[in-house]
Amino acid sequence: MGEITLELDIPDENRQILRWIADESEKILIFHNDKCVGCGICSIICPTKAIELMPIPEIATGNLEAPYCVFDHEKCIYCALCSALCPVNAIEFTFNGEPVLDMLDRLKLDKKIEFKEEKCFPCKLCELLCSRDAIEIDLKVPKKEDLVIYQGEPPKVEGKIDIDEKNCIYCMNCVLLCDAIDIDEVEPTTEYPKPGKNLRVNLDKCDFCGLCAHEKVCPADVFKVQCFTDVDRKILEPELKADVKINEKECISCGWCQIHCPTEAIEVQKAIEGKLELTNMEKCDPVGCVACYQICPTRALYSPKSSKEKIIHKEEYCIYCGACELSCPEKLIKVEREKIKYTGDETGPWTSSWLRAIEQISGKQFPAISIREIPITIEEIKIKISKAKEIPPLKPEIEKRVKHKLSKINEKLKTIKTRFWVEGRTKKRIEIEEEGD
Repeated sequence: MGEITLELDIPDENRQILRWIADESEKILIFHNDKCVGCGICSIICPTKAIELMPIPEIATGNLEAPYCVFDHEKCIYCALCSALCPVNAIEFTFNGEPVLDMLDRLKLDKKIEFKEEKCFPCKLCELLCSRDAIEIDLKVPKKEDLVIYQGEPPKVEGKIDIDEKNCIYCMNCVLLCDAIDIDEVEPTTEYPKPGKNLRVNLDKCDFCGLCAHEKVCPADVFKVQCFTDVDRKILEPELKADVKINEKECISCGWCQIHCPTEAIEVQKAIEGKLELTNMEKCDPVGCVACYQICPTRALYSPKSSKEKIIHKEEYCIYCGACELSCPEKLIKVEREKIKYTGDETGPWTSSWLRAIEQISGKQFPAISIREIPITIEEIKIKISKAKEIPPLKPEIEKRVKHKLSKINEKLKTIKTRFWVEGRTKKRIEIEEEGD
């Protein structure tokens, strides 16, 4: 492998892009700031601590404008754990342009959304309720003018229409059908989980055809229509069609669509099961703080207007991400993740590390990785020092003989034959001399 290049790019306020480039390979991690809710799961499971959480309470309350977390591109090892286990799909990971989680049967959160077309009553309710824009509906509703056919000029018609608005789910079918009907669109809240209010009929435009009350138009039995005028007209059967597209990469399994669908046409499986506990609520200031229900991605927490309780938790909406716990400056919220559902190949590479990360999400504590110590035996070396012995002087006659022999050796060392012998060539030289003799 050649040179590896690491890059960090922040093209706008909503994205942090990390790149790992080597030869013909490129890994890209894209962190979407606008999708992140500050749950901290990525920071918990990152094996190299490359993800750092910012001050969550200050950001959630609006006192600090910053992303909930930042990535260190020099520490990131591009393992894709954060992408696979992010409960709100805020981290995107690709290898050579292909989504890694689609390429490999990696372990990932097992959250699902299933649309049952055979049960669907065509309307736009689930699209209007979805806070993540994960549902897109192309709804075809015929106009009343094309269904009510008069012989000649439409006469003045008298009648009566009763509206039971408390039954209305504000699916908007009647508004799309008839120009005489209007609804004020509103943002759904936990306390008022509907996308509209103030259903009304302009009686000057109404001809009391009764199509708004038709079973193929209204799923909630809201209208009762009576026509008092005998009029020559033909009313055709309304046919509504809905092309429903669900983007599973945007869905966070909050359950809003499933809970409020009038025909149970959507089924959602949440990946995390757990419980949430509110404690020491006397310290809670929901008016001055707003952190927990501002940060909650599923609107599972809210401060009710018609109750003495400061904060109410709607368990059916909760995905137990833990963002509210981190956001509370008084530490009044405790989230326990009791069960993590995951899917993927448990025999693949790095499975043990991924399973460890999943267990970490559920709060399991692991001891720090220890380095095995190799025992070293130190042996004492005893040094025995002997006393020097004095060498007695040579006797004169022996000294004379030694000096004589040394002089003879010195003479031999000066000869060519001896030098050749020292250099290893004595035998060859002798043979030549012998041939010459």
